Amino acid sequence: MGDALVNALIHVGVRAPFRRPGLARQVRAAARAALACAAPNMPVELSIRLTDDAELQQLNHQFRGKDAPTDVLSFGGEAFVDGQWRDPLSNFHLEGERFYLGDLAISMQRAQAQAEAHGHSLEQELALLVIHGVLHLLGYDHNTLARKKRMWQAQDRAFALLGMSNPLR
Repeated sequence: MGDALVNALIHVGVRAPFRRPGLARQVRAAARAALACAAPNMPVELSIRLTDDAELQQLNHQFRGKDAPTDVLSFGGEAFVDGQWRDPLSNFHLEGERFYLGDLAISMQRAQAQAEAHGHSLEQELALLVIHGVLHLLGYDHNTLARKKRMWQAQDRAFALLGMSNPLR
């Protein structure tokens, strides 16, 4: 998937009820695919937490003022716009240092419900949420038609790297 991935340190935390063999590996693969499509060529680090609706609702309320569960929340992404440094003069790279991209929190309950509602696998839905969240950490957004197009193209490229179909298509 590319040299940019060699320097990606991805921490995955899974709440006990959702632990299963291979889950952390699956999540890291999806994150690496998103990074391969959009990441700057530098060592990066991020954290992903797989949890439940209650925790996502609490975080959504605390940080976004929305008292409802959601599928994925991204914390970070201020340094980039569409995968490029916001301020090219601040181009971070200290030898041996990693740039901390940020954190993702994903509701496994929302992922399961959405997979069932849309008729695809939990694996595809989880990959979508991880890829989507990592792209947000890299400054991608879908707040305008042009930016949405760029973000969706990056998602498609990430799914292609995984050898999976994008469940949104």
